[in-house]
Amino acid sequence: MLQEPSSSFPVQVGKHYDRLAPFYLRLWGNSLHHGLWEQHAPASITEATTLLLDLLATPLALRPGNRLIDIGCGYGADAHRLARQYRTLVTGLTASRSQAATAARHPPPPHGAVRVVHGDWIQNEFPARSFDAALAIESLAHMQDKPTFFTELTRTLVPGGRAALSCWTSVPDPGSGESLLLGYLCRTGALSSIGTLESYCRLAARAGLTVLQVQDLTTRVEPTWGHIAQRVLASSLNPLFLGRVLPLVLRRPSLPGAIPAMMLAYRTGTLRYHAIWLRKQPIES
Repeated sequence: MLQEPSSSFPVQVGKHYDRLAPFYLRLWGNSLHHGLWEQHAPASITEATTLLLDLLATPLALRPGNRLIDIGCGYGADAHRLARQYRTLVTGLTASRSQAATAARHPPPPHGAVRVVHGDWIQNEFPARSFDAALAIESLAHMQDKPTFFTELTRTLVPGGRAALSCWTSVPDPGSGESLLLGYLCRTGALSSIGTLESYCRLAARAGLTVLQVQDLTTRVEPTWGHIAQRVLASSLNPLFLGRVLPLVLRRPSLPGAIPAMMLAYRTGTLRYHAIWLRKQPIES
């Protein structure tokens, strides 16, 4: 597992998203994660991100009144969609103060309820058995303590509760070039580490979680970056956007290389993208 350890990493992650909020909102919108792209079925980024959310949420079998934790909820768009669709009570957690503030400006959903809090999942203060289900879209790589990520799922889920994760996974035993590429992605994306699929499944099992299903979604999410690159090119003609982004690039010169580096990592097989569904053991009768 490639590791960039730091005791202050949650603060760094939050500041990363605070500083890049204008960039992310312009290019992704309110759902800040990959989209799911079907062959011969063009879709907008909003439609594609919704497809990924639906794919992850369906196996959770959410029912009205269920309590769901969205770990790394971004701007709260997914939390509101799930509350609306399933009439669930969603708690969103983000390390970014700007994301929490943006999420707080959403009007209440017509069904269910949403609250978004600023905090760190690794040191959360939620009581045991607080949630019926959990969702973590691309937040695992930000976590500085991967074992605790999974043990906190076990602690906060009710017996029989389910979790859906989507995460980057690295090639096993990366070579020197692959390690350099993964390290670059970690530094530019405020990622603490990128582990292998096998390592994540082992950590889940040790935490008392059963792996229900795994899907390799790499080829279906990879087109996201081509669409984002097109938006970057289009936005580069907007003086207002350039005026907001240029100071960020001057402070972080490596930032413009993040999109081509991500595309290269996918194309070379250095990086994969997996969905993992887990269940906490039910209480035996």
